Amino acid sequence: MKAVRFTGPEKIEYSDVPKPQINDNEVLVRVKAVGICGTDLELLSGDMPHIKNGFTKYPLIPGHEWAGQIEEVGSSVEGFCVGDRVTGDVSIGCGNCHMCKTGRYNLCPNRVVVGSYRNKNGAFAEYIKMPYGNLYKLPESVSYEEAALAEPAATAAYGIMRAKIGFGSIVLVIGDGPIGQLAMQCAKIAGASKVIAVGSWDEKLKIARQLAADVIINYKKDDVVEKVLEYTNGEGADVVLETSGNMVAFNQSIKAVVPGGKIVLYSFYGGVEFPATINNFIVKDADLIGILASPNATQPVLSLMESNRISVKPLITHRYPMEQISIAIAMIKGKKECRIKVMLIP
Repeated sequence: MKAVRFTGPEKIEYSDVPKPQINDNEVLVRVKAVGICGTDLELLSGDMPHIKNGFTKYPLIPGHEWAGQIEEVGSSVEGFCVGDRVTGDVSIGCGNCHMCKTGRYNLCPNRVVVGSYRNKNGAFAEYIKMPYGNLYKLPESVSYEEAALAEPAATAAYGIMRAKIGFGSIVLVIGDGPIGQLAMQCAKIAGASKVIAVGSWDEKLKIARQLAADVIINYKKDDVVEKVLEYTNGEGADVVLETSGNMVAFNQSIKAVVPGGKIVLYSFYGGVEFPATINNFIVKDADLIGILASPNATQPVLSLMESNRISVKPLITHRYPMEQISIAIAMIKGKKECRIKVMLIP
């Protein structure tokens, strides 16, 4: 089959590789659409923490936001058959440890992560193999491209679930990329009375306003903390969803959250350490919540996509054939075009 491999820092190879051979509990899926994620770019550059700590090594087939159609099923597979339209979890646990048995398979010490951790090959390819226990059938009304966004949507939703957003809460979302856009929608579904969106592209903020945001702030034009306090009568946001992975944004979160509030961190931050106004966080008696992957969130998200309560079509801004991966990545890195989610089509 044809596949994209990252063979070293900033080295991309599109070539023939062996087609996956499935085990009894696995299915073989022909990939129909796969999204490019910021994590994929970090894997390519070598900045991804899993690369630095040795848990992921080159060469690797990346890609963890995908959807496709089953072409082969293992002998012990139940509930799935050839022709089913599916997507899957990003984290795959062992199923036997304490974390797996309590439903937190994203923390399984033996886990693999599609397209990255422990070199589980991903979906930048014609085919991907997956354990059937980590698959989800697609609603008929959800297209392959939309379903490829189920993984980031599930990650966004998992953060909302962890934050336990209260009915009528004011929620600040920092970041106008895919996770931020989806977190805004999930916050509204969970009961937020007001969603404040922060970003840097007027075009993206316009989409955010159309989908879920009540207030938009362009951080290149306005002081974020000042504006948040203005919109909240000087109190701050009940929950801050920080999706950018930016040190400045993290410190803004601390200043913008209400005393006793919650800050949810969706991204890895560059470097091992970075300076934070941590005393301001302590005196606010606030909660800090880290988000890893999306356990138990994919099926609810697909149901919400089916009912159109989560809208992903406006987030798909670019499409490229798989063989044009280098062109797609150059466009993303150039930052000259407004883009939210870039899709690759095998």
